[in-house]
Amino acid sequence: MRIAYINSVAGFGSTGRLVYHLSKTEGVTARIYYGRKKDMTDADTYRMTGFLGNVRHAAMTFLFDRHGFSNTAETKRMLEDLRRFQPDLVHLHNLHGYYVDVETLFAGLKEMGVPVVWTLHDCWPMTGHCAHYDSMRCEGWRTGCQDCAFANHYPVSWTKRHTAENYIRKKETFTSLENLTIVTPSRWLADQVKQSYLKDVDTRVIHNGIDLEVFKATENDFKKLFMIEDKFLILTAASVWTHEKGLHDLVQFSRMLKEDECLAIVGIRDNQKEMFPHSTITVTRTNSQKEMAEMYTAADVLLNPTLEDTFPTVNMEALACGTPVITYNTGGSPEILDEKTGIVVQRGSLDGLRKAVDQLRAHPFSAQDCRERAKQFTYSRMLEEYAELYREKTA
Repeated sequence: MRIAYINSVAGFGSTGRLVYHLSKTEGVTARIYYGRKKDMTDADTYRMTGFLGNVRHAAMTFLFDRHGFSNTAETKRMLEDLRRFQPDLVHLHNLHGYYVDVETLFAGLKEMGVPVVWTLHDCWPMTGHCAHYDSMRCEGWRTGCQDCAFANHYPVSWTKRHTAENYIRKKETFTSLENLTIVTPSRWLADQVKQSYLKDVDTRVIHNGIDLEVFKATENDFKKLFMIEDKFLILTAASVWTHEKGLHDLVQFSRMLKEDECLAIVGIRDNQKEMFPHSTITVTRTNSQKEMAEMYTAADVLLNPTLEDTFPTVNMEALACGTPVITYNTGGSPEILDEKTGIVVQRGSLDGLRKAVDQLRAHPFSAQDCRERAKQFTYSRMLEEYAELYREKTA
């Protein structure tokens, strides 16, 4: 089976790693088409545009809000290569990211007539502009994205004049394929799809997975290193800390800690450290999964105050290391937990976070229950579900 994968990156970040693992599915001959950053894989890849192409697309986005409607010539060249590859199926992932013209891409896919699977990692395919609207509590995507108030959110543009037009163009483009299947990693996102102009597209839920050979109870000296062996360790982690990830709520929560508690933040930037009390442990972003497993294991709880998330990997990774999770009732984040492995708090409730920590300290969850829950979210399970979908669509 020959499968072409299209994503913004290859081997980099969560979607890049996912695409790489999918490309290694048994019985699959794969070619990965990507648009940004270095190829971080040993796979057969094709970069659709270079740095200048990314810059041009970014300029078109900022000046004219034309994200996804640029790099036409590069997209046509990619389609020529795709035709030579002769895929049995095309698997799309993130089409935003400053690299592809979606109208040209979908016209080419329609002409080729091959089955298409599209894994959505966010809400960009359903809006006239943004990739996420949950933290802004925006409902404009239901009615056409008229008069967008969030043009300054990714993908950043100085103008909002074209969001309604973008919405129409994306609707016409993304509903043009007859043999399209959408996959979402969470039931929450699947529900959003069913309320959008993509409601008539066959939509499946395949949860993202993690490697339980990496994320497991791991020996470490984290508490000893920071001399907090007698303290209750609250860990929180993000690749980039922003308002949407709960940064400002986290700042306020850090001032509600008790003397025998310690907050450790992973992924913080140097200019954000001063926002927190000096007792806070701050760790810059790490690409080492082993280091993350050590920190998850050392922690007494993972705190995830995200205001918008599709299906946060950190929740699964923490559970796999035996660490319970406290999270806001946001997006697909609560779906990862059950009553034995985590506590879900109303979004934005700092008192709720404080009470959840107190509850967990008074009645700790079992590390074994957490690890058992994580077994529902394995790479092997995820890959087999995708392989089954591939077989179904190419039968």
